[in-house]
Amino acid sequence: LGIFTSMFTAIMVTRAMVNLIYGGRDFKKLWI
Repeated sequence: LGIFTSMFTAIMVTRAMVNLIYGGRDFKKLWI
């Protein structure tokens, strides 16, 4: 559970960084 939580947090942080950098325009394309 700890590892899963750490991975989930890392993914959320990465998505937040990408969303901040690209302004959310190409955000969906990167994750589909």
